Amino acid sequence: MIINRFDQQHAGAYTCRPIPPQNVQSPSVSLTMGHSPRSTSIAVFPDGELSEGGSVTLTCSSDAAPPVESFAWFKDMESGSIPDSFSPQLHLSYLKYTDRGEYYCVARNSLGTDRSGSLFLNVTYSPKNTHVWVSPQRDIREGSYANLSCISHAYPPPSRYIWYRIVGDQVVAKGHYQNLTFPSVGAQHAGQYYCIASNQLGSQSSLVSSLTVLYPPKNTSIKARPSSVVDAGRPLTLTCSSQAYPAVDNFTWHRLTLDGGTVQSWATKSGPVFTFSEVSPGESGQYYCEAKNRIGAHSSPVLTVRVRGRLKVIALASAVGVSAGLITLTVAVMISKNMHRVDIETIEDVNKRPPVTPETICHESAEQTHPVRKGKMSDIPEEPDDLSDTSHPSIVPLMDAPPIKGVSGFCSASNLVSVHYSQMSSPDQVQVHNMPLRGESKARDSSRVVYTFLPQPQH
Repeated sequence: MIINRFDQQHAGAYTCRPIPPQNVQSPSVSLTMGHSPRSTSIAVFPDGELSEGGSVTLTCSSDAAPPVESFAWFKDMESGSIPDSFSPQLHLSYLKYTDRGEYYCVARNSLGTDRSGSLFLNVTYSPKNTHVWVSPQRDIREGSYANLSCISHAYPPPSRYIWYRIVGDQVVAKGHYQNLTFPSVGAQHAGQYYCIASNQLGSQSSLVSSLTVLYPPKNTSIKARPSSVVDAGRPLTLTCSSQAYPAVDNFTWHRLTLDGGTVQSWATKSGPVFTFSEVSPGESGQYYCEAKNRIGAHSSPVLTVRVRGRLKVIALASAVGVSAGLITLTVAVMISKNMHRVDIETIEDVNKRPPVTPETICHESAEQTHPVRKGKMSDIPEEPDDLSDTSHPSIVPLMDAPPIKGVSGFCSASNLVSVHYSQMSSPDQVQVHNMPLRGESKARDSSRVVYTFLPQPQH
């Protein structure tokens, strides 16, 4: 018997017997309808929402004749199957956020294969891989559009964002949206930013990201050291400073001569510093610098430099020198005249002294030396005879006198001296104690009295 187009209605038990009929019959043969796997499906346990760190079991079932020989598990339409997943059950323990996705299984027997429908495995987790995305991803110039996006993977999605900007040692909050947008970005917006994304399961902070804004030079200025007014022959340094990003790569110096405010001549020099080792009057003028980078250029305000000539300095120095010289010469002449007058008056006083008599054996002069004053030495007033102990005597000699005998109350001839009190001391001074003065029988008892013995003048 031949059965064409066998299907389910042909299934059953078949026997045969000879013709004509006899009491003989063959054993029965069963014919069944075989098929490849079908109605393949997935069951999940436990059912419902799964949390990060939990576990889940997926079971694949299929109707097949003969029965399914093997199973395979796949995730998110990936080209390869999940490793070591050839059983009807897939067990996932310690769920991670990467386990979230769509799963399906494939059943196989000798007659074919069958693929189940997709099952979305929903795993909730806190924000992961949070980072800042800067757009556009090219040079951002001042005045153009710029946007910072806070990107984070989380389920449920982040419900709250916070933006922060680092300004020096401080952290400043800048917004509570996923995107931080600058319709017309400026140099003041450049800096370091980071964001924090949060959901009900937790939060995560991004790494710091820099917003770089390109802008041409600005706030260009000149500083003169030591000053914009300087003496000829002195050093002078002009420094040009400017704010720019990228940094200034070229400085150009310009000079306008001071001639009625008109431009007479120009001079240029590259570099942020313009130095004169010895400035001259001819280099007076109005200076300004131009700073330039690849974005643009900017010029500083004009700085007027004035150089004072050498003649004024020389004349001033000469005047000071001449004045000092005249003062010195005048003082020297006055001192010389006064010393000469003192010498003359001293000799005249000695020549006018009376001869030594018993009444003048011991003679004390009450002349006192005073500091130098304007006028003649003869104008110096004399001290009274009552001299204080704080004065130092300066002694000039009298003529030698023979010893006088029989005179009571007087000192011996060897003590014939004349005492002049003075504030000045000399190397020849010696201290003599208990020497009577003016014929006094009792000597002055003072260590402050100093007697100077000078040689007798020659006649």
